[in-house]
Amino acid sequence: MFEYWKQFALGLSLERFMAAVENESQPAGPPDRTRAIQLASRELLQDRVPSSDVAAAAWQLSSHLPTASTYDLALVAALYFLQARPEPDPRLDPVRLDARLLAQQWMTEGRASIAVVTRFEEALYSQFP
Repeated sequence: MFEYWKQFALGLSLERFMAAVENESQPAGPPDRTRAIQLASRELLQDRVPSSDVAAAAWQLSSHLPTASTYDLALVAALYFLQARPEPDPRLDPVRLDARLLAQQWMTEGRASIAVVTRFEEALYSQFP
C-alpha cells in the first residue's frame, strides 16, 4: 500500500491511485492481453464469438486501459460484444446472465475493479434486464 502512495506522491492521478487501492491484488501496469483474450473468449463469451474478433477488440481497447487489470480488460472486451449495437446477437443471449454473474464473482474475489464491474452490469442491465 505504501508503494502506491509513494507513486501517487510522484504525480500519478487520483483515479489511478484509487484504482490501485481498489484492486490491490492485481499488479500495477499493463494488463496481460493474451490472458484477457482467453478470459473474454472462453469464460465470458463461452466461445460464441471467434477468438480472433475478441483479440482484435481487446488489443484496441487495451490502449484506453493502460493500468487496468487483466480481468478488467476481459470484461471490457466481452462487453464490446455483449452490448446490443444495432441489433442484439442471438448467439449471445444465453451467456449474458452467466457473464454478469462471473463479473460479480471476479469483483468479490478482488480480480476486477468495482468501477469496471459496475459499468459492465449497468450496460447489460439497461439493455437486457
